[in-house]
Amino acid sequence: MVKIKNAVNNDLKGVFFDYGGVLEDLEYNEKSFHRGVSVLRDILKMHEIEINFDVLVVMLKAGQEEYSNWYKSNDFRELPNEKLWSLFFLKDLCREKSVKDRVYALSDELSSIYEYYLYRRRPVQDVKMVIKTLFHAGYVLALISNTISKTLIPERMKKYGIDIYFSATVLSVNFGFRKPRREIFFAALKKTGLGADNCIYIGDTHSRDIEGSRNAGFGKSVLFKSGLTAEKDRDYNSRFKPDLTLQKLSDLYQILR
Repeated sequence: MVKIKNAVNNDLKGVFFDYGGVLEDLEYNEKSFHRGVSVLRDILKMHEIEINFDVLVVMLKAGQEEYSNWYKSNDFRELPNEKLWSLFFLKDLCREKSVKDRVYALSDELSSIYEYYLYRRRPVQDVKMVIKTLFHAGYVLALISNTISKTLIPERMKKYGIDIYFSATVLSVNFGFRKPRREIFFAALKKTGLGADNCIYIGDTHSRDIEGSRNAGFGKSVLFKSGLTAEKDRDYNSRFKPDLTLQKLSDLYQILR
């Protein structure tokens, strides 16, 4: 049986996680993405919005890059899904008002489908065991994630049987700002009632997770290297260093012994 220090006897009281790359392993997969494009195309067609498959692929990839550049230039604001799809992903189609209205109505569903199929997904090794161990040792667990889907992460956490152990979940799509904005970290802290200096944060990027949790004053900022870390941190000049780098999630036990 794993032995870790009980939260009552530790200065650290809360363990906060990123989702993608930390609790769920993500791997970009072109075949999966194309399956998602087919699903999106079928949904649009059902609502009398016709578009060629290859054209939709180009629109989505261009829209994603344009949106990424936009939020980085606008204080990491997260737009509502209606604006995301009408101004970026499907902006050429939405020049026609009747199409724009239909896209508005579908936008939450489109975001969940897009994000689900963008990556090949599987739980990280020992995720449920680690989460249960921390919970039963008295640690408050919370999650902070950048996501355009309102439902995907809650559904995936429920699928893996870990949702019941979390006291707070803050998603950028609901909050209106993305990491590394420290406000999204403060929002999660407020939900748990804990002070930042009594919490540890685990994420898979320097640019979003380490920088954000450092600026929010977390007691420890930990990097969990994922298959997407290098891509997500591309062109980032790392000013902030993690206290520790994990190779697997169960390495967390070393911090809490």
